[in-house]
Amino acid sequence: MPTQKTKKILFWFGLSFPMVALLAMTWLVHLTGGQFNNSFNFVMQTYKVLDMFEETESHIVDAEANQRGYFLTGRQEYLEPYQHAMRAIHDDTTELRKLTSNDPMQQANLALLEKMVNEDLVFDPATVFAPGAVPTNASVVTVTARGKEKLEDMRHILFQAHEQQQQALSKHQQAAEEDVISSQAMSLVLIVAVAMALVMVVVILLRLEKLQEFVTICAWTGQVKFQGQWLRLDEYLKKQFGISVSHSLSQEAAEKMMREIEELNRPNDRPPSA
Repeated sequence: MPTQKTKKILFWFGLSFPMVALLAMTWLVHLTGGQFNNSFNFVMQTYKVLDMFEETESHIVDAEANQRGYFLTGRQEYLEPYQHAMRAIHDDTTELRKLTSNDPMQQANLALLEKMVNEDLVFDPATVFAPGAVPTNASVVTVTARGKEKLEDMRHILFQAHEQQQQALSKHQQAAEEDVISSQAMSLVLIVAVAMALVMVVVILLRLEKLQEFVTICAWTGQVKFQGQWLRLDEYLKKQFGISVSHSLSQEAAEKMMREIEELNRPNDRPPSA
């Protein structure tokens, strides 16, 4: 049987451990919720960046096509869609810089893309054609080839940025899955620990409840009343607590028994009758 001190230690441990485990579970839920929000925001931001890369590429194609059309024909109707596409490219790159401010590789890609746009797509309509100049077949071929080359270079930069963003998304998703698995394992361990501690508390409370019950003892025979029956003390301890009892004699009972034996064996001093 455990000592009284051990019982107290087990009792307070059984009460305090579930509280600590519940606090740990609360912290774990809060941490998991924060990780989920961060992952969700990162995924949404990544898909937004990927969409903007595709929009930027579309705007670059529009700008180059209208630029080439103006170079080949000199018609003013190409300038308005060209200028609209260039404004869209500027807005796209500005927004992409904000969204990827914590990514040095994407910042480098955007800087290179802006440099290529400024060098290859920006032009002054007033200086393109000399008065009375007419495009020749050679100039048409040259402008067309140059336009194709410019688009390929810019698409290569956008493709590289797109692939890097996809890789970052894959790595983040893998890290998020690992965090979820570890959080689930920790939650399972805490749940099992709390369940065991609660079982321990219930057992201790049941034993305390049994110990706090009033016990009725016969004042004459010393028997104990248990579930409507009168039992000897050893029977009661056996049924109620599972305690096996051994019998012996106290010193007082042994002295009393010895005196009675001596009185029985003492010779009779009275003379025999006539």
